[in-house]
Amino acid sequence: MRLRTLLLLGGALGIGFGLAFLLAPAEVLAMYGATTDAAGLLMSRFFGAALVQVGFVLYLARDVTEPPARRGVVLGSLLGTIAGFSVALSGQLAQLVNALGWSSVAIYGLLLLGYASFVFGKRAA
Repeated sequence: MRLRTLLLLGGALGIGFGLAFLLAPAEVLAMYGATTDAAGLLMSRFFGAALVQVGFVLYLARDVTEPPARRGVVLGSLLGTIAGFSVALSGQLAQLVNALGWSSVAIYGLLLLGYASFVFGKRAA
């Protein structure tokens, strides 16, 4: 997979999920079998806003050609994806969400493999 494609995919996922959490947090959380109070909905909206921001950064950086900038975007994405994967997996193992939570683990896991291949693989050179 080309880096441009990975960044486009990551951007689209960030924007899509971000808008969902930003605009309809209660409905999204309900799909995962989770409920919360007003403060939790506010925090979900903050999460959505952060995902939208990351999504647009990835989308807009997809055509960056300068090696230091590309490396920064990919390394930052790898580190953030490691954090997201860890949160998704720990939440799933603690049974805080229903089986749909495994989709989050899978999405973060696949993105993690993609970013890692650009940081540590032949493409990193």
